[in-house]
Amino acid sequence: MIPPDPKKPHRGTGSLRLTSTTTSKPPIIATPPRVALRSKHEPSTTSTSTSNDTSSTKSKSTTSGPPNSEEEEDNNAECKDAQEAQIADLQSEMQTMEREFERELTTLSHKLSNAHESTQFWQSKHSSLNQTFLKTDTDLRLLRVDFERERERVDGLVAERERFREAYNGVLGEVRERDEVVRGLRGQVRGLKSWVSSSGKSGEQVSDEVFGEGMVRLGNGLQNWVIVNFRRVRVDVEKANGETRELLLRLIPTYESLAATSKIHLIQSLVSRLLVESIFTAYFVGISKEQANELQKVERYLGDFGPVESINTWRSTTLAILRKDSSQKLQAETTAIVDSVVNQINTIMTSISDVQPSEARDQSLRALINSSIELSRLLRVQKAVFTINMPSLEGHQRTMFDPDSMEDIGGEDEDTLSDREIRCVTFPGIVKAGDENGERGYLRNVVAKIRVLCAPD
Repeated sequence: MIPPDPKKPHRGTGSLRLTSTTTSKPPIIATPPRVALRSKHEPSTTSTSTSNDTSSTKSKSTTSGPPNSEEEEDNNAECKDAQEAQIADLQSEMQTMEREFERELTTLSHKLSNAHESTQFWQSKHSSLNQTFLKTDTDLRLLRVDFERERERVDGLVAERERFREAYNGVLGEVRERDEVVRGLRGQVRGLKSWVSSSGKSGEQVSDEVFGEGMVRLGNGLQNWVIVNFRRVRVDVEKANGETRELLLRLIPTYESLAATSKIHLIQSLVSRLLVESIFTAYFVGISKEQANELQKVERYLGDFGPVESINTWRSTTLAILRKDSSQKLQAETTAIVDSVVNQINTIMTSISDVQPSEARDQSLRALINSSIELSRLLRVQKAVFTINMPSLEGHQRTMFDPDSMEDIGGEDEDTLSDREIRCVTFPGIVKAGDENGERGYLRNVVAKIRVLCAPD
């Protein structure tokens, strides 16, 4: 038997060459698992059958002996037919595999396209959501900034409310204190009015103790009024205009030194000086200057015809008639005097301080002025001669403390004040000449001492 021609392709080799020839198309992405498994097993089957044919051929050649030419041709033809049939089977199977591969490839392409579209969709979705997230995050940050700003504003408002509450409570406390002071002043005014009314009925002569008590009440009321309204005031006499400075210099020559260290005493001295000039030195408060001058002329004229006791009696009787109806017939002139004093005090204080007038302050001041007017009228209807004493301190001369007619408001012992210089006069005193009948005019009695502030030792 003739061995197979080595130039002819083996079944397995032929299948591989055919595969490479028929697959001259573009490279395949991947071989399906089923086809790969099948192609993996087929070469071994082909080689097995080939080896079986070879072995059978060998056995035939061994048993049959040398072959003749016809038998070789038949064998070759049979081998050729078998190979062609095998090739046809392989080609058919290859076509089937190609169709399956193309179908799988088409399916995978569709899946890939769908996956690509899905990827684009989700990328677009992700981009949109990311933009939304970024916008939301930006809005959130802005809202947080606004929230922090609003919270700071609310904290500021709360703190401001607390400050306002504290200020409101402080103002309420001051109002309560002022109400108490006003009630006290009103009580003092009522007491003064009651005292004046009860002591001056029917031209009754009043004792020195009554006048001393009335002067003490008036001085204490003035001191309380100044402390309540001006204890926190800053006094600056440098900003006063020329007219105000001239008035201050006339009323209180040492006002500049007092303004720097003793503003309360300066204001007390200022108000007291205006009360003395406008009220206590007047002939009779409520009548015009012309009428007062006429009465003074009559009094001087009568003095040439009779003793001093008779003149004092005439004056007491005449002014008692005026005082009896003064609350009605002299109301207009009295109100004008009160308004004048209030305006003078407000003008001066506005010029030298940072405080503005108020209705409550003016009301309590008017009460003090009215009490001063009542006391002044009562002093004038007495037969004895009462003089209001308030010395003026000049800067170039020294005025020493007199324990008989003065009292120190500094609280120091009078034994240590005998040789002390007076720094400020805060309230006037009263000196009486004569007795209750207007006689013995040589007698002198200090009814109320002058209130002064001594200079430090």
